[in-house]
Amino acid sequence: MPEPYSAKYTSEYLRQEQDIPVLIQQVVRLLVLNILIGGGPALAKTPWLKPLGQGLWEFRIGGSVHSVLKRAGVENPSRLGNQKILIRVFCAFEEEGVLLIGCYNKLRFGGGRPQSLAITRARKVLLTFREGR
Repeated sequence: MPEPYSAKYTSEYLRQEQDIPVLIQQVVRLLVLNILIGGGPALAKTPWLKPLGQGLWEFRIGGSVHSVLKRAGVENPSRLGNQKILIRVFCAFEEEGVLLIGCYNKLRFGGGRPQSLAITRARKVLLTFREGR
């Protein structure tokens, strides 16, 4: 079994994560730790991960809190409730592990143009990160 990836967080990701409700942040963190970091790019064969091109990936979290955690095999602490969740975590896989680039609340901002702008921003952050190495 391969070693799980480690995670690096960009300041953009941390800023965007703070804009989502605290309980949803907890769910996102649970899933990033238990699914994304543990599964890495192999998740591309599942509904969890979608390639966006140019090394950018979208970790897809959607449904109710209960259904998402159940699908992930993670027990739902009762304090997390069962509200709707629709989050996109933009990431890349680097030698050092998973780079968390952005966190987009699709329930709040919707799809279409706002999401396209978030993806464009994530690509710019990824490019800046790679140029800075």
